[in-house]
Amino acid sequence: MTENDVALLRQSIDKIVRFRCTDGEIILGKVHAVDVEDEEIVYDLVTTTDESKYEKRDEQPAYLIRFNDIASVEATTID
Repeated sequence: MTENDVALLRQSIDKIVRFRCTDGEIILGKVHAVDVEDEEIVYDLVTTTDESKYEKRDEQPAYLIRFNDIASVEATTID
């Protein structure tokens, strides 16, 4: 991730962004928190290209992703 990616994430609290992960997964997630010190992001999963990684639940849990697992971040027009 670049400094521009981090800046975009900070501006995207409570908005949906697209994470392109280093393993090829693409995630649409609603960002809740960006922790620059621990290099982590807390988000709600909206969609993913790898649903097998996620347990199906009645309530949608928040997930954590580390900066080093993200190849790039893109803003979306979805809110």
